[in-house]
Amino acid sequence: GEVIDYPERRHCCGFGFRQYFIKANRGYTFSSVKKKLDSMQPYSPDLIVTNCPGCNVFLDKGQYVISEQEGIVYDENGYGIPVLSSEELAGLVLGFDPWDIGLQVHQVSVEPLLDKMGVEYEPEKKYMGKENIPLGRPLQPTVLKTI
Repeated sequence: GEVIDYPERRHCCGFGFRQYFIKANRGYTFSSVKKKLDSMQPYSPDLIVTNCPGCNVFLDKGQYVISEQEGIVYDENGYGIPVLSSEELAGLVLGFDPWDIGLQVHQVSVEPLLDKMGVEYEPEKKYMGKENIPLGRPLQPTVLKTI
């Protein structure tokens, strides 16, 4: 893979305590997420790798919010840009099952990335936990494509 030094790479995603957890500041969080994603878009990244749990959540869920509010999707195919923590990416590279490491709870579908990486997965097990107990599905977006 190639790391892209996009203009807002070092910009905060807006997760910081004062931004998100104080209701009056939540708009700052999503404007920061949008600024980062807008800055990445011209580079057509295959994925976003984060080392901050806040970035992982907000860059993933933020794409859902932006797509629903503004109709913007940040990839050419309509799925959005998958967001993985460095631990999730390491798990995939080491051969862990994507559903065992929780990739099904991401808002942006990870299947296009898994296919591109050559990672095998069983689509029918995406929302099944251990002992085939259904996990439930996250809220399905109307603008972002899902698999």
